[in-house]
Amino acid sequence: MSESLAELRQNERQWAAFESLGHTAVLAPPGSGKTKLLTTRLAIDLAERIRLPHGAACITLTNPAANELRRRLVQLGVVSRSTLFVGTVHSFALRCIILPFASPLGESELASRGIADSLSLDAAFGEAIRAVYGLSGTQTRFVRSTVEYHRRRLSAQAEWLRAGEEIQQVNIEFEAALRRRGLLDFDGMIAAAVSFVEDHPVVRKVLSSRFHGLYIDEYQDLSPGLDRLVRALCLAHSTGVSLFAVGDPDQAVYGWTGTRPELLVELAKRSDVVEVRLEENYRCGEEIIRVANRVHRSSTSMRGERSGGTVSAQKCAGGFAQQCEAAVEVVRQAERSGTPLHEVVVIASTNPRCEEAARALRAEGISTFVRSSDYRQTEATMFLEGAAAWSVLGRESSGHRLSELQRLWRNLLGRSWSREKAVALTALLLESREHKEGSAASFISSIRKIGLDSGLIARSKSEDAIEVSRMSRALEGRSGAIGSTIEEIGERARRQDRVEVTTMTSSKGLEFDVVIILGMDNKHVPDFRSLGDAAKMAEDRRKFYVSLTRARSSVHIFYSGFAEWSTGRRDFAGPSQFLREIDLA
Repeated sequence: MSESLAELRQNERQWAAFESLGHTAVLAPPGSGKTKLLTTRLAIDLAERIRLPHGAACITLTNPAANELRRRLVQLGVVSRSTLFVGTVHSFALRCIILPFASPLGESELASRGIADSLSLDAAFGEAIRAVYGLSGTQTRFVRSTVEYHRRRLSAQAEWLRAGEEIQQVNIEFEAALRRRGLLDFDGMIAAAVSFVEDHPVVRKVLSSRFHGLYIDEYQDLSPGLDRLVRALCLAHSTGVSLFAVGDPDQAVYGWTGTRPELLVELAKRSDVVEVRLEENYRCGEEIIRVANRVHRSSTSMRGERSGGTVSAQKCAGGFAQQCEAAVEVVRQAERSGTPLHEVVVIASTNPRCEEAARALRAEGISTFVRSSDYRQTEATMFLEGAAAWSVLGRESSGHRLSELQRLWRNLLGRSWSREKAVALTALLLESREHKEGSAASFISSIRKIGLDSGLIARSKSEDAIEVSRMSRALEGRSGAIGSTIEEIGERARRQDRVEVTTMTSSKGLEFDVVIILGMDNKHVPDFRSLGDAAKMAEDRRKFYVSLTRARSSVHIFYSGFAEWSTGRRDFAGPSQFLREIDLA
């Protein structure tokens, strides 16, 4: 804690944000230490301002980000309390609003619903579209995406009407189909939570008694529903709940989820909110910062104190396969210069391109990690990957500890945990050490049988249950997961001595010494669907900006001058216009 406070004091604007009174919005560029600022502020508030039994809620977008927040809070000496919540916005909506308040508000049926998985959503949407349009045809091609767009943005009645009467009716039929199945989707969960908080003073009163502060990470990437929760709990009523939010509109890359980065700007401009803008980037070398500032075209620019940094772009006339070969050579050069493999990342625009790059690296004997798109990262799926890593890679190589796995095991099992199940987990992991090439599906099935499934029955674990099922299906071969052995699944959770391969979107929040960006060709970056659409073009620009600013020391960009498609066709659209704008192509 002392070290963290000393570092904050060295930056005048960070310290101003830390000491601010009342509601605060911090606009922070990449590498500016915003997560350290957020967690240090929360830790000090819990120690000095928010006395027991009261607490706070710290909300972010993804489960890995929530885990990182928890880790940092533990390092700062924060002791867990029943009134301290650290997790995703969906988890907050379910655990802190819907489950406690549904029955008292006469919505007990809502509290009993499960969370719909992808197959249930497909069935419900199919049923709803047929009910409105009859047999599916070309006229229904964009119906589902339009309904999902408005659901994610919590569109008002007028916006639904502008979308069309049929679209609105499909939404009604979809909700009815889910209700008949006893299910709720994530967008419906957020909508219900917003309704509870906005419409019921007693809900606001209870929440404000429990949580004296809301601390929000990556505000620009969270849905409009969170913005409405914030306004209802902190701004629209005299609840006494303080707000401390950090984010960066220039790093908003989740437009498909309905996010609106301008909500953070609007929040910061309110008269009852203190706005603090950070400018210092502690991560990137000065040349990387110079190039990134040219890419994002903002009226405000980052500045940094780290000298050096390189950004280069190279044409590979042989196409994406040749770009992958060039990436292999960069990795080899980094190794020769003493850079650990886990300090190298390869970034591509899509999951299929990531998989192709990973295959090229592995073919050259380079240990490689690529995040599967077959399931989402939740506490349970990350536990299963970590268990596989510890089992077959060992503590030193995997970066995981048995004590931490047992802590997660106990948390996942909840009331169903027992010492016998703890022993059974250890025995299973030790037994699997001699079977690296064993079936990952069987490994996970065994863990589910000795206790995991009994823990995931809990309503609060619905999201985990869904993703574990998706993970199991993928590893059984029905979804084409990359790896199917215990060792391959363990590699996904390995923290050392492997190159990471990820998409531009998923690279957000990460940092490396060396960044390799592949496929910087027009119609790939920016995507062909973004051409002519100002909002999508702006998001594609932000994705490139985010990718650049993952690097501490060097960025290596590759392009071919043409877009390649799975059919074998090539579009000679030239290198990415983003590269041409900054004179790198």
